[in-house]
Amino acid sequence: MKKFFALFLSLLMLAGVTASLMACGGEKDDDKDKETSVQVSVYAPDGAPALALAQLMSEEMQFGGKVTYNVVAAETIQTYVTGDGQADLCILPVNAAAKLLGTGEKYQMLGAVTHGNLYVLSAKHSEEITSENAASLLAGTKIGCLQLENFVGYALRTVLSEYGVAYEVRSGKSETNETESAYLYPVDGTEITPAADYDYMIAAEPAVSRKVNGTKDAPKPLTVVGDLQALYGEKGYPQAVLVAKKSLITENTQFIKNFTDAVAENGEWLLDTQTQAQTIYDAVVGHYLKEGMTPAFTVNDLTKEVISACAVRFEGAADCKTRVNEFLAELSEAAGQTFTASDDFFYLPA
Repeated sequence: MKKFFALFLSLLMLAGVTASLMACGGEKDDDKDKETSVQVSVYAPDGAPALALAQLMSEEMQFGGKVTYNVVAAETIQTYVTGDGQADLCILPVNAAAKLLGTGEKYQMLGAVTHGNLYVLSAKHSEEITSENAASLLAGTKIGCLQLENFVGYALRTVLSEYGVAYEVRSGKSETNETESAYLYPVDGTEITPAADYDYMIAAEPAVSRKVNGTKDAPKPLTVVGDLQALYGEKGYPQAVLVAKKSLITENTQFIKNFTDAVAENGEWLLDTQTQAQTIYDAVVGHYLKEGMTPAFTVNDLTKEVISACAVRFEGAADCKTRVNEFLAELSEAAGQTFTASDDFFYLPA
């Protein structure tokens, strides 16, 4: 009888230990679920900025949470960080980021992701524009410019000022330029053609290569005659930046680190010879938020040379803060409006 009771008690104790271990295991699973419950919406404008997330989108990187990637039309990107702020993470032109979010109250800048993808096209002129001849070649010309009243136009103005070329914004596109000023005109992508009545036109890669390749058979095809980044200076400039909601950063520092590490690795992945153009294209187009969007590039546009010309590389806020502030000051002068960023705007991990 004693042996029976001893055996009975042993079984009870074993059952209790097993239940306890199962309960502990359950708690660990719950904790794990809690740790990975972060849900994040990421937005990027189509074109070079979207390439900055191509590997992450191609591999559907989740970083232990639930990440949704969205590629949108460039002209709408600002709407995703205004109001309630649909975007938890977002890529924006640096001037727009500073203007909308520069106080650092709601969003902080994690780093710069592109460093200049603007080029000078022409069907009328073939001489390469360099730092030595820019002043003489650009003075007295008519220049059509995408986004004249946004980053592209401000960057162009900065370069013209660098070489002492006076400029005027005009709307009468049929007028003749008889002054030493450069006449600047707003254009959209459809107006950048060999038949356009401009000496030069400013556009962004990878759309630049699409324009050049599409006019090869024209009597006077479009060619690239200048690199706006090289004309500005050897280092180029921080063009598009990655921002994140301050609350996301505060509550999920490891997620932010993992995400930015992946963005940094993405630059090498894009240029790796093993990474196919089709893979990159599918990653971007496959994450269009709205059906029917016209892609900013084709598969054939995505050569390694074109991707390199997009200057996609991640530079953390700690490393580019000074450069961003300097460039914002230059853009402010060129645009005739103020773009500033407070210290709180820059995320500087401990």
